[in-house]
Amino acid sequence: MKETLLQLGTEFGAAAVRAIGAVCAAALGVVVELNGLQTLDTGVGIVGVWMTALGCLLLVIGYVLASDAIDLLRAKRQPTN
Repeated sequence: MKETLLQLGTEFGAAAVRAIGAVCAAALGVVVELNGLQTLDTGVGIVGVWMTALGCLLLVIGYVLASDAIDLLRAKRQPTN
């Protein structure tokens, strides 16, 4: 019984860590992206482009982490034969 609970706890814990990382990366990506776009409006082109690119990268990382978390939870719900 304890082994099953420990195994489920570690697997759901890994999914929870990925989900929290996805939310943080997406939120940070949106903030950096918006700041980059505002910087482009002020005329500082190079910094704005780099901030915008970093924001896009963070959004992609958030998407990948979220899809990994969803795949981990789906794999646990499907019974293995």
